Amino acid sequence: MMHSRLARSAHVLHNSALRWLALVTVSLVGVRAANAQSSPDSSAPLKRETIRGVVFDSLAFEPLVSAFVVARPSGQSTTTDSLGRFTLLTEGEVREVQVYHDALDRMGMGALGLARPARAENWTNLYVATPSLATLWPQLCESKRPRGTRSVIIMGSARLSDNVTRVAGAKVIVQWLPLVQKGDTPEYESVEVLTDSIGNYVACEVEEYVEPSLIALSSEAQSGVVNMSSDVRPIRRMDLILVPAEAAAQRATVRGKVIAGSGAPLRGFAVTIDGRDGQAMTDVDGTFLLDSVPLGSRMLYVRAIGFTPVGQIVEVVEGENATLTIPVSKTVELEGVRVTEKVVLRRDRSEFELRRRAGLGRFLDSTAIMRAPSVRAAIQMQQVVNVQAERGTEFTILGQNGCRAHIFLDGTASDIEMINRLPRANIASIEFYRSAAFAPPRFVAGMTDTCAVAIFWTKYGLRP
Repeated sequence: MMHSRLARSAHVLHNSALRWLALVTVSLVGVRAANAQSSPDSSAPLKRETIRGVVFDSLAFEPLVSAFVVARPSGQSTTTDSLGRFTLLTEGEVREVQVYHDALDRMGMGALGLARPARAENWTNLYVATPSLATLWPQLCESKRPRGTRSVIIMGSARLSDNVTRVAGAKVIVQWLPLVQKGDTPEYESVEVLTDSIGNYVACEVEEYVEPSLIALSSEAQSGVVNMSSDVRPIRRMDLILVPAEAAAQRATVRGKVIAGSGAPLRGFAVTIDGRDGQAMTDVDGTFLLDSVPLGSRMLYVRAIGFTPVGQIVEVVEGENATLTIPVSKTVELEGVRVTEKVVLRRDRSEFELRRRAGLGRFLDSTAIMRAPSVRAAIQMQQVVNVQAERGTEFTILGQNGCRAHIFLDGTASDIEMINRLPRANIASIEFYRSAAFAPPRFVAGMTDTCAVAIFWTKYGLRP
């Protein structure tokens, strides 16, 4: 089973889930009560309002882009722009604003709600934000928040494969490989918690920016092992499906469709799932079918040459399973070259490849940059430099002691303003050095300080 150097065990109180639910829905309850006490006169003329505001993700330190914003009770809706801004033109007075986003679902928050203050004649310039980690930690965790870290909280529920029965008293083990190893042999760390009387669990003090594995065990049932992707947000939700011993021999069918980012179906992709031998290939319409799949929480993988492999957590339950839609993206490649007898690389690219193979710094490639919510989030996950959020999606890069990092773009000294204007899709790679003392001499010659160095490369800059 799993090996651990550090295991911590804690009982999750029954009311932990209730405190979480109350935290994100308290405004909704208040406004529903107000609406029930005073319904508007249907014969009165409707009051037209213009509501403007910003939706901000306090857990990712950035605006919540493309969030779905709804005015209640009128139902008018809109989406937020790249700076998290929205404008609602409504028929009738707005009593509440609700915000929906898949990031909120992944954190187990559902919808954010903001109720109109009592006796507010004009209600505009709204600020709707997720609770901060400092607010959530004492609500969800019994331990004190560790100093000097933004430890992750993973929460969820444990259900049997009938997809209905909650499992109380199940052990949930969260295990990860630390980003910084103290020896030559990799050693895992873990957190162990028990589900409460209604099958909910909360695991605190998980290291940030890692990709933890989870499994749930009880005396009569067990889930599969699933792997969570790293995320810039310190709150994550993972529900686990446990299979009782009497259902271990049952099998189910998993169907799905593999699509490109544009929505076009992709043919000829290999699809596998753990616990089942063999693979299925997607048809001309991108669909696939995997039969005889064991029940429980499973990892499904999609692979094809030239595309970034995708791993997705799947809940395989008794009866009919939901049809999956799995988007994949092409592996970002540098501009191709025609090979004759030999290829002579430009100096910038050849030296870049030498530094990367030597492991002299920390390298962030375009695939990881595009997977992250933003360039700032991708950099922050490297833990080599500090990233300070500025206006909108802009950011500043700082060294470990708070100094401003030295910035280079395609081998030439630059500034953070230029980087903030650089389209994310144009970035081929970024290399980081904690101190100028460890950076390539050609970049730091003549420097009078030893602050961190960040070297940004565009696809043009790293061309052959």
